[in-house]
Amino acid sequence: MATSAISIVEETTARSRKIGTVQLIMLAIAVILGLQFHLVLTRSINWDEFYFYGQITDYLRGDTIKPIQTFHVQLFGWIPALAAIGVDGIIIGRIVMFVCQLATLASIGAIARRFVSREHAMLAVLIFLSAGYTIQHGWSFRTDPVATAAMMAALAIFTRARLNAITLCLAGVLVGIAGLVTVKAILLAPAFAGIAWLRWSEANFSAKRAMVIAAVPLVAAITFAALYFWHSSMLAPSDESAAMLSGDASASMLFAGPPIYLNYLSKGAALSLPLLALIVFAAPYLRESPHDERLALAGLALPLVSLLIYRNTLPYFYPMMLAPVVAGCAIGLIVLTRRLPVPFIAIVSLICGVILWATDGPSRIGSQREIQHAANEIFEEPVAYLDFPHMLTEFPKANGFLTRWGIEITRAQDGESAYRAILEAEPVPLLLTVDPEFNPNLLAVMEELPAADLFAQADRQLLVETYRPFWGPFWLAGKQVQAGDDSTYEVLVPGTYTITGGALNVNGNALQPGQTLVLDRSIALLTNTGSAPAGIIWGDNLTPPESAPPKRPYWTDF
Repeated sequence: MATSAISIVEETTARSRKIGTVQLIMLAIAVILGLQFHLVLTRSINWDEFYFYGQITDYLRGDTIKPIQTFHVQLFGWIPALAAIGVDGIIIGRIVMFVCQLATLASIGAIARRFVSREHAMLAVLIFLSAGYTIQHGWSFRTDPVATAAMMAALAIFTRARLNAITLCLAGVLVGIAGLVTVKAILLAPAFAGIAWLRWSEANFSAKRAMVIAAVPLVAAITFAALYFWHSSMLAPSDESAAMLSGDASASMLFAGPPIYLNYLSKGAALSLPLLALIVFAAPYLRESPHDERLALAGLALPLVSLLIYRNTLPYFYPMMLAPVVAGCAIGLIVLTRRLPVPFIAIVSLICGVILWATDGPSRIGSQREIQHAANEIFEEPVAYLDFPHMLTEFPKANGFLTRWGIEITRAQDGESAYRAILEAEPVPLLLTVDPEFNPNLLAVMEELPAADLFAQADRQLLVETYRPFWGPFWLAGKQVQAGDDSTYEVLVPGTYTITGGALNVNGNALQPGQTLVLDRSIALLTNTGSAPAGIIWGDNLTPPESAPPKRPYWTDF
């Protein structure tokens, strides 16, 4: 009797302690989510986010975009109507992505719960959430959070739900949508293969269960095809020359060898020590697991191999790749918690997350807003422009996305002057040098810095001779002529031009500062007989903002 009472007391005490631990983990998750939401509102917009949002505004404007990896324009076409400028629209999109991340966290917990206790599953969620790249990029306005949420929700359904027509169709539809949003969703396929084997083994490898499981990829393929053809039908007719100059690199996403961005891998590991420990300690427990479960867990962990075959393993990729990995490697907590108490691991994870939030660096979002407001102040209507990421999201971007990869692709397709083809296709009066300082691109071209060598010589010469400084990062088509000199100017941007500086003779016509003239595509002869520099600049007496331009940098690094 006494022994029984003692057992009841010990069991009750253990249960109370466990409830307290679960509450601690939940509190830590809530704190990290709160800090993350602060970053959603304040962290500098990344160049990929501008490009992602710019595709939406391009679609709404009726511009040509490719059907692959652009399905998000259908999902988020409602955002620009709610935002005065692109920065605000991207923040709205980030909030949606934050909700997608919540779905991913719930899915990680549900999948992990299949293999470990509730406490360990929740701790795995906390460890994933507190990892450096998850805090900084798990909610970013890109394709990844949408695809991750869809894939992980499908995987959770596949892992935990009864396999019937409704659940399998739902999982297949989610996978099909994820694949249409980004083709990199295929990198999570091993996780589904592992769980498929586990669910098949549970039915003693029956042929009927195999056919049922096969419904998921079948429904996914049907969903992908149906939505792809619908999405394609909604797009403007494709322009082959525009496609050539777009810099799209989706066809070359795979390679073989050591990670290209090894620096980001080492940095990510250093910023995510609890997560690294989780993965390391999962290995010994795998050897103790039943055979079929071991294959399922190995499948969940196999997306780690994508680091060796996927080219673009930048920080924002890690939350997507690691989501199934953490769900499978939650078994590492069985070993890890034999050495360290659960509350200790939870508190360490929380501290890591707080430190990452506190040391994230200054926000540049104010400067980014200022640049967008300046564009709206200078131009009554949006004009076509050149830039690196599509920062002026309401303006039509004439060139492709200028990552180093994009520049290389453009050079390979036109070894002489890709930009001449762009300027000959339509008037492009504006060039924006808002590039990151470590990868200056157009800024390097216009200021003739060493990094300009990435561009073809013909392109560098064309851009320098076509555009002149206007305000901060804004350059307008035009040319300045020194006193007593004459020069020729190839007019690649037809339209109205204004005389600036002093009197200038244009094609034999004497004009005073402030006067305007219309130039067609031609070679203009500019003669400055005065004693001060004079020139022409595109537009009818456009006025720069009264305030000084924001100081560089305009970006926060990954």
